Amino acid sequence: MSVEVRFLGSGNAFAAGGRSHACILVTSGDGALLLDCGGSSLPAIVRTIDPQRIDGVAVTHLHGDHFGGIPFLLDEQKWNGRTRPIAIGGPPSLEQRVAQVSGGYRMDFSDLRYEVRYLTLGAEEQALGPARVSAMPVRHSPDSEPHGLRVRIDGKLIAYSGDAVWGEELVRLADGADLFICECTWFERRDPVHLRARDLEEHRAELRCGRVIITHLGAESLAERARLPFEAADDGTVLRL
Repeated sequence: MSVEVRFLGSGNAFAAGGRSHACILVTSGDGALLLDCGGSSLPAIVRTIDPQRIDGVAVTHLHGDHFGGIPFLLDEQKWNGRTRPIAIGGPPSLEQRVAQVSGGYRMDFSDLRYEVRYLTLGAEEQALGPARVSAMPVRHSPDSEPHGLRVRIDGKLIAYSGDAVWGEELVRLADGADLFICECTWFERRDPVHLRARDLEEHRAELRCGRVIITHLGAESLAERARLPFEAADDGTVLRL
């Protein structure tokens, strides 16, 4: 069976173009995994898949547009009778940060009928839902504990930048991937924590990977979409590997 990659959210933190926050659904015959689950993700999730089928969530960093939807997903599953465990992997402080956000929303997860298993992702691959996932450091806001993901599933390798600026870290992250999902917040504007299309265009020859698709598009990237050097994801874009 092929691996399906579906972009539930392809926008930046400010929902440029009316896009939802970062959330990518990866499915195979063995199960379903979310890559990031931003604050606005739950409506797109429930329109697309029964959340009971989601086995895990892999998070790139601790900004709300990448992890802020997890409390809503857990709460929706609490009230809809989930009993299957779910695994959530990401930076070291992820469990604490989810608890803080959940508490702020007065969500009580002390009486869940299902297990939530947190794991810290790192250089060694770990089982997370239907995939084996590892994480590699990238350069973004340091206090968000940023890393990119390498997701090995059903014989395919997906690399995902999360949020990052250009550097050798992205070359290593994308190495050998069948698909490299890369943020592209800007077209030409320089930003200390986000990529621009010009960076990727200038360094494409250094990326030893197959298909490249860009996401996390900001207003400038959307305005220059006809000039973008790579395929761009929209909310609802589906790829099969």
